[in-house]
Amino acid sequence: MMLVALGLVLSLPGANAPGSEATSPFESNVKVTVTSNLFIVKSDGIPNHTTADFPNKNNPNSIRKQDYTFYIPRKPVRADKPTRLPMGPIGVAVNGIPFYNPFNAEGQDAVTGLYTEIFDTCCGHPDQMGRYHYHKYPVCLKTPFRDKPGEHSPLIGYAFDGYAIYGPQGDGGKVPGDLDNCNGHEDSKRGYHYHVSTSFPYIMGGYRGVVDNRNFDRPGMHSTQPNNGRFNIIRETPEHK
Repeated sequence: MMLVALGLVLSLPGANAPGSEATSPFESNVKVTVTSNLFIVKSDGIPNHTTADFPNKNNPNSIRKQDYTFYIPRKPVRADKPTRLPMGPIGVAVNGIPFYNPFNAEGQDAVTGLYTEIFDTCCGHPDQMGRYHYHKYPVCLKTPFRDKPGEHSPLIGYAFDGYAIYGPQGDGGKVPGDLDNCNGHEDSKRGYHYHVSTSFPYIMGGYRGVVDNRNFDRPGMHSTQPNNGRFNIIRETPEHK
């Protein structure tokens, strides 16, 4: 194993799976142990960017320090079929902040529409457990990660199935037109990966790979969504069968 931080070159080839880069993809506030099969990510859940003052009139929750350990497969395995996203963390950004699914606690669209939640200028907010998180593209990750015109968006994090999550732009700087219901697609350079989008499901619609369930073995993290219909994002389309 090797403990790494942003900017330190790793001796392990392909450390930045699924690509071939040999530097840590995570920022300096995140501790990462790299094995041949995993990124073991430890984070205190405190954003390394400016946030709103919480609690406030729109959100009664405060941002509290966490003790996260996330297990990100470095060699993602495609699942036989997509699986639904849990409540709570579904993946982790390069700054150690979790991504959440597109729903609020009541199972409604958290980003747009009648039940839109209030986010700070970095597109995040804390939940009842004090866990600051993102339901949509966190714009503060564009510093220094900027979506340059004509270029593929940078890596912004990983889902718990190990597939990378990128900003909204695909090759040539164009928004991909072939995203599946999980909000992902495949190209020859990166393999399968997810892209954030301005429309539902914003970050991800489901897991396309096999998930490391150790990410759900802590209080407040659940392995399945409530089966109430509103959470059934995945639709069985030909590309998913």
